[in-house]
Amino acid sequence: MNVALLHLDEALTVQDRLRRVVREGGGRTVECRDLGPALRLWSRPPALAQLRHRLAMALPGGLGPLLVFCGSGDFHHVTPLLLERAIEAAGRPQVTVVHFDNHPDWVKFSPGAHCGSWVGHAARLPEVAKVITVGVCSDDIDRPRSRGADLSVVDADKVELYPYRAPAGAATFSVCGRAWPSIESLGEPAFANLLASRIQTDAVYITIDKDVLRAEDAGTNWDQGQTSFAFLKALIARVCAGRRVIGADVVGDWSKAAYGGGLVAWALKSGEALLDQPWRAPPLALRAANEDANLELLTLITGAAA
Repeated sequence: MNVALLHLDEALTVQDRLRRVVREGGGRTVECRDLGPALRLWSRPPALAQLRHRLAMALPGGLGPLLVFCGSGDFHHVTPLLLERAIEAAGRPQVTVVHFDNHPDWVKFSPGAHCGSWVGHAARLPEVAKVITVGVCSDDIDRPRSRGADLSVVDADKVELYPYRAPAGAATFSVCGRAWPSIESLGEPAFANLLASRIQTDAVYITIDKDVLRAEDAGTNWDQGQTSFAFLKALIARVCAGRRVIGADVVGDWSKAAYGGGLVAWALKSGEALLDQPWRAPPLALRAANEDANLELLTLITGAAA
């Protein structure tokens, strides 16, 4: 598996060890910081089209499976573009998307894409058998319909969601007549077995937002979940075991936000961030821990996909 750094912000430019490992391993660097402000948090179709074109030029299908580091979780809506590329490069197999996140990322948003809306787009791709979301602790799954969730993908049996902790401490999370146990209620070893059993395709695509991790394990632009880094690595290893990993991406590295896309977009994004995101940057030690985590994820995922 090849590795690429997608520079949409400054998050990865300061990770010298990661950049060196990728460069020495023959990986690619895709410079798109000029598009970053228009893409950050959410994007309208023109900026997404520009990014799609650049990715097609810089990361052709002939490179094979890719692990792509994308910077802040504010850019998680890049995942469908990378997923489409991975599916095409792999010969269009049926694929399960395994999504580690503290948020469900299933809200409705149009026109364009939001970092919290990409799951619906991914789930509707004809080659995607299912999106399995793991580790959510945020309030977004408490009365999700009232929070703008696109539950049609759940009704279509294209999305499953296993929270780390269910609302109100329940043992299961229930929506649309379906119920999924929480990791907390099952226990971590039992959940690892369950997750492996729910993947019913040979091909998998993995997408990781490091805000799924505990506050002591990562520093991101969002509120943190309850998953330990050790448990995340154990789950990834189980997901990869005996399967064909056609691609992966990692977001969740903190960066100072810069918004663009016009004056109205700047105002709307700034207001949304004030309401939804922590006001303080994470400590420097946690920002440094992000690079350590990226290096471990690189070794784990590329090794499992070899």
